[in-house]
Amino acid sequence: MPEALVKGETHSSKKDKQALLNVDLSKYDAVFREGYDKDYFQRDIDSLYALFAIGHIVYGATYGRLYCSSDEFKQHAKQQGLPVHDRIDAAVYETYEMVSRWQRGGLFLLSPLFAGLMLGFIAQPAEWVLSRVAPGLLRELTFAGVVLTLLCFGFVWALAYFLLIEGRVMYDRDEAMAREVVQIAEANGYESILISCGGNHRHGIASYLRDEGWDVTEEPTDSLLGKLLNLLSIKRLRRRWAER
Repeated sequence: MPEALVKGETHSSKKDKQALLNVDLSKYDAVFREGYDKDYFQRDIDSLYALFAIGHIVYGATYGRLYCSSDEFKQHAKQQGLPVHDRIDAAVYETYEMVSRWQRGGLFLLSPLFAGLMLGFIAQPAEWVLSRVAPGLLRELTFAGVVLTLLCFGFVWALAYFLLIEGRVMYDRDEAMAREVVQIAEANGYESILISCGGNHRHGIASYLRDEGWDVTEEPTDSLLGKLLNLLSIKRLRRRWAER
């Protein structure tokens, strides 16, 4: 029976990065890590897909900058003679196509409202602080703030659409990653593997492997913030509800 350790992580956590470096890799035949093909041009680019792709780029240029690099861990594994498979996730275009056309259209109609909320979460606190610290400056910056908001709205709209699509396919990505892991492991004869993935994907990947007859051990993120976010995640709440 093949074995797998599925290690959840918070991508921005240095504690999780160090925990991976501390894992004894001598018992594993290979390492698998969440990652994907970033080629945007593997499908025809229509208007909605272009919006999704721009949102993906904006996400990478903003929140994605907080992610800890996995290069050190992958190099560590390779130095111990282990193969590293770091593109087990669905490609960008595959993630987009996991959502049906009519659902993509519905999320497109919802995305401007979501974008407005995202801008409000940034603009309102800034306005509140300025109104108390420098009320005169706030009046001077009102017009500039309106112009800046209009200029940023297009990027935030794209980001909102991307996040809505990503949220919709979270379960599908779990299965896509697990299926890829099984195919690669069977093709290479791996009997014991380590899988490193985002904390929200841990349970879905582990469940799929168990259904395929694997002996699976799960380890959650070591990040306190990550544990809190996983506890409050909509995906986790939906899973608990379905298990009742």
